[in-house]
Formats: sequence, structure tokens, C-alpha cells
Amino acid sequence: MEALFLLLFFAPVMGYLAICKGRNFWLWFWIGLFLPVVSLFILFALKDKPVIINPDNLVIYKNNDKVLFKKID
Repeated sequence: MEALFLLLFFAPVMGYLAICKGRNFWLWFWIGLFLPVVSLFILFALKDKPVIINPDNLVIYKNNDKVLFKKID
């Protein structure tokens, strides 16, 4: 019973971490549900993807502690 609770708790956490790294929530939710510990290491090993903000065509790059903005033409 406790293992089921931990799996159901871990999956949304993996989804949230995926969003923070610019990845797909649902993909990492399901990966985190079936491979909880392995998915955590894989997700932290992947590089952050840039996040596109549409109104002004800005792209946000997260680089360690810095957040860089770049305008796309």
C-alpha cells in the first residue's frame, strides 16, 4: 500500500520537474510512474530545453543561475 502511494506521489513530481526543464509533463508523468528512480536520474542528466514565450517571440534559456532572454525574428 505504501509503495502505491509513493508511486502516485512520485509521478506528478516527475511531471513538475519535467516542466521546469522544458519537457513534456505527461510523458515524464508516465515514465515516473513506471520507472520512478531511474527517471529521476535521466531527467536530471538531460539539458534544459529553451522555453518559447510567444507574444514578443522571446526565448528563455536557463543556464545554471542565469536566465537569458533572446528575441527571435
